[in-house]
Amino acid sequence: MIRRLRARLAARDGNALIEFVVLSVALLIPSLYLVLTLGSVQSAVFAADVIARDAARIHATQEDPGTAATQETRHTALVLEDFGLEAGDVVKVSCSASPCSTAGGTVTATVRIPVPVPGLGPVLGQDGPVVVSSTHAVAVDQYRAPNA
Repeated sequence: MIRRLRARLAARDGNALIEFVVLSVALLIPSLYLVLTLGSVQSAVFAADVIARDAARIHATQEDPGTAATQETRHTALVLEDFGLEAGDVVKVSCSASPCSTAGGTVTATVRIPVPVPGLGPVLGQDGPVVVSSTHAVAVDQYRAPNA
C-alpha cells in the first residue's frame, strides 16, 4: 500500500496541465500590462500631435489673441478627453511677432503630456514616468488680408 502511494505521488500524470497554467499566467500578465502601457503612451503621442498642430493653426489664423487662447483651450480639453487623458495645461505657444497672427510671422506650439502608467498611479504619483511631447510650427500667410 505504501509502495502504491509513493508510485502515485511520483507519477507525472497531470503535471503538464499545472505547469501550462502557471507559465501561462506568469507570461500573460506582464504581456497584458505591457500592451496596456504601450497603448496609453501611443494614445498620448497621437493626442500631442493633434493638439500641437491645431493649436499652432488656431493662433496663426485667429486675429484676436483672447479668442485664439479660448479656442485652443477648448480644443485641447476636447482632444485630451477623446484620448482618455487628464485635462490640464499642456500647450505652450510662442510667436515670432505680436500678435501671433501677424503676416509673415511664425507660430510654434509645444505640447507636453505626462502619461500615467496603468495601475501604478498611487505609487508613481499623478504624472507618470513618461512624458510625451510634440512641436508644430505654422507660418502665417504673408499676404493675408486683415478682417474688416
